[in-house]
Amino acid sequence: MNMSVLITSVKLSITCTIMLVTCLLAQDRGGTPPGDGRILLGGVFSKAHASGSLEYRGVCNFRRFYPDFPKIRAVPNHEGSPVELLREMFSVDPEMRVSQDADGTIRMIEEDVPSDLLDLKIHQLTWLAGFHGPNMAITAIMKTPEVIAFRKDHNLGPAAEWTTSFSWTGDALASGKPSLTGSLHDVTVRQALDYLLQTFHGFWLYENCNNPEGGRLMHVEFLEDAPLRSSSATPEER
Repeated sequence: MNMSVLITSVKLSITCTIMLVTCLLAQDRGGTPPGDGRILLGGVFSKAHASGSLEYRGVCNFRRFYPDFPKIRAVPNHEGSPVELLREMFSVDPEMRVSQDADGTIRMIEEDVPSDLLDLKIHQLTWLAGFHGPNMAITAIMKTPEVIAFRKDHNLGPAAEWTTSFSWTGDALASGKPSLTGSLHDVTVRQALDYLLQTFHGFWLYENCNNPEGGRLMHVEFLEDAPLRSSSATPEER
């Protein structure tokens, strides 16, 4: 065989191997169904009356129910702290680190998740007047000029979200929920998301994914703590 042909063949083989490994690694991230993720993680936060954040790599398949959650395992009959419980639940995810801030905020962060968007500074953030709930507040954050421009420049999809137009979230008109008023100035996206934890109990999540068509995809959402059902509640209350 001609030496140049042999070298080309070897290079092609190495390239294909690298691409295959990359694809397999990408497929190995996330994948926990949204229902399971909400029940398992939401149950821990609700029981502990805790708040926090979740940053991870997933699939971001918007053609199905989303978000898919990181790999989690159910841990029955656990009496430890919420941080200990979450660490055990995430023991199947080698990239996940669970910690707790001095103020009690619980952080669940995969070490290799890009933080560029979360570190982006917003000069002025005004909440959407008349709308309720944490997910409409997230809409206000995601529709700031800085976030939209950053997502366009860095090909951080879905591209349909690169506009100032928005749809109402499910909690937008729920008058029983609080609504945020006023403005924040010179805060990062992460700080703006953490600001929601002062009013709403639960955790915000930032899912980051590889886009098969190039660039990245992302999803941001707030999962509120579910009210716990008392054992003394009446059948009508349960």
